[in-house]
Amino acid sequence: MSKLETLHRNLLLATAVAWLPVAANAQSSPQTGTNSTQPAVATSTSSDTQIESVVVTAQKREQLGNDVGISMNVLSGADLKAANIKQVVDLGSLTTNVQIKNVLGNSIPNVTIRGIGLNDYASNNNPAAGIYVDNVYLVSPAMLSFALFDVDRIEVLKGPQGDLYGRNTTAGAINVISKAPSPTTDGDVEAGYGSYQNLHLDGAFGGALAPTLNGRLAFTTEQQFSGWQLNYVTGRRVGKINRTAGRLQLEWTPTDSWTARLSVHAGYDRSDEALYKVDNVTTTQEDPFANQPRVAGGSDDPHLNLKSIGTSLTVDWSLNDAVSVTSISAYEHFDRIDVADQDGTALRQLDSTFRNTINEVTQELRLTYSRDTVNLIGGAYYSHDTISDRDSYDAPDLLSLLGLVGFSTIGNTYHQSTSAAAVFLHGEWTFIPELTLIGGIRYTDESKRFDNATTFLGPTSGGEFNVFSPVSNSFSTSNVSGKVGLNYKPTDDTLVYASASRGFKSGGFQGQLTFDPTALKPFRDENLTAYEVGIKSRVFPNLQLNMAAFDYEYKDAQFYGPLFDSPVGVLFGIANVGNARVTGAEGDVLWRPVSGLDLHFGAGLIDTRITKSVVPGVTVGSRLPNAPKLTLNGSIKYSWSVSDDIGADFTLAGNYQSRLAFDIVRNPPQALEGGYALVNAELGANIGDKYRVSLWGRNLFDRLYRTQALFTSVGWSYQYGAPRTFGINLSYRL
Repeated sequence: MSKLETLHRNLLLATAVAWLPVAANAQSSPQTGTNSTQPAVATSTSSDTQIESVVVTAQKREQLGNDVGISMNVLSGADLKAANIKQVVDLGSLTTNVQIKNVLGNSIPNVTIRGIGLNDYASNNNPAAGIYVDNVYLVSPAMLSFALFDVDRIEVLKGPQGDLYGRNTTAGAINVISKAPSPTTDGDVEAGYGSYQNLHLDGAFGGALAPTLNGRLAFTTEQQFSGWQLNYVTGRRVGKINRTAGRLQLEWTPTDSWTARLSVHAGYDRSDEALYKVDNVTTTQEDPFANQPRVAGGSDDPHLNLKSIGTSLTVDWSLNDAVSVTSISAYEHFDRIDVADQDGTALRQLDSTFRNTINEVTQELRLTYSRDTVNLIGGAYYSHDTISDRDSYDAPDLLSLLGLVGFSTIGNTYHQSTSAAAVFLHGEWTFIPELTLIGGIRYTDESKRFDNATTFLGPTSGGEFNVFSPVSNSFSTSNVSGKVGLNYKPTDDTLVYASASRGFKSGGFQGQLTFDPTALKPFRDENLTAYEVGIKSRVFPNLQLNMAAFDYEYKDAQFYGPLFDSPVGVLFGIANVGNARVTGAEGDVLWRPVSGLDLHFGAGLIDTRITKSVVPGVTVGSRLPNAPKLTLNGSIKYSWSVSDDIGADFTLAGNYQSRLAFDIVRNPPQALEGGYALVNAELGANIGDKYRVSLWGRNLFDRLYRTQALFTSVGWSYQYGAPRTFGINLSYRL
């Protein structure tokens, strides 16, 4: 090793040691997960402590994580199982500067990355972070409550992804990659039992079906027969789960240069909808239970009925050693019925029913060139989706208080269709061995049609009529986004990168109830320009260090909140509220000091400020919602041998977030949540190479914390995280 390399490694080690006290509760790595890439140590460099390299496809081609100049967290399927992660909403506990919370009961996840997100429950507005499952973009936040099963890895990309991903990625992107079929026969099945009579069964089986045809079938089902909430109106426990999903993949490789993969998936969720803990100002019904956060009221039967089905066909064709073509064609269909009692009492004030039907067609075509010092990816993308919505409230008791005697129902309807097309080019040129120039550009054209949008009232005697004539509006936009960056590799195991990127989230229409048809005019695109520097280094074979610092200019930010006044009180809506500034840093350390001991620590710091406001309810200087200044996560795992045939392991993991605001419109103190930490653990034993049994616990100290706060026409409504839970899993591998 040269003196320059020795000095370089020593400096990196000193930086890692200095970072460790700050990151003492962190967990996941920008390019490795807790089990797939075990970190290693400065005191031992033998093969049993070495960190394995991880291959990612964050830039639409296979690369080592340490070669990609993007801040990311990569979680393996084993990581998800060890942490008992079952849905996208659970991922926030494993990643720094990432918040994922359900906006509406058990549904509509809001993904906020580095303070950028959209806290909206309407199904017609796109999330600020693009969510992709096997390279297929999911257009609506209503579609994000899907089960995670038979996952190879999840890549959480931070910052705007304006060239290879495009629209609606101002916050970043989350790629869920399923395990692919292979010619090797394999399979596994896991059964588990946990708190509140929770049962689950997961399985996957795959292998060769013919000399050129491989297949893989995976499924998951979860049933829970009790719940941690109590409905004081009915005396019933609420929290039952009834969800099942499956996926079939067929991969055909007739020649060495041609592969086609067909994927078909389907699933349903008929679980209970969560109860809302409401400080209802119109009645004293809830007052005796005010100090019991997990006791709430509901006059109806809160439940979900979600159904999804979809298919995709991915074709890869290598024209020669340097040029390949990829085509991804997909169709998604989603139906949603969400029944809830949002007034939290036996009264019929805000007993809601949301009905959505979503259809989506996407097509992407890419041409990739890779030769020596030049890599190019260019292509085109098209999507078309339709969303039909009918939201209604059974609310005679509220309407009579407002002087609308004789009416029992209020609601809104709309139909929205969107077409988007884009062309893009991404290039990397290594002009000298240590330096690579990165550049990308994307042109997007998008149009939306918003039809049959109106608010209706239903008399007690039956029927309904429109408050105003149905509104039809259109919106179109075109946008140029992209990235320029420079990668510097002083050694094979170290990357120093700097980039400037720009992303946008398209404008659109609010999907909430309103009495003012002018509120249904379109809002504008939001734009985000990001500057980032970072380092990824395998300081030693058993020590990985990743750090990044960033500065965002956030313009025409789209906010959802209590922005509009109406005859039934303040109504929620979405609008462009102004500009903001985001600065921050994050880092991860992965270390295996001795064989069998894995230490994973990470920390994130962000500072967010509204710099310009164009609406009365948002104050300059306010912090962005769902943006805690400090997030920490981490895990300590120790593995040891009990006998020749039995190995044991114990994992202690935790995450912390400082104070945040769920909503900053009108600066409500009720929307502030103090900082809190959650601690989880797993104790497992591997019996031979086929069996595994594990005991797990989540929220071991039974921390009470809120996951959402909403202001409604009857007062503040709160949602809480799950209490302490335990369970046991038994798995078998072929």
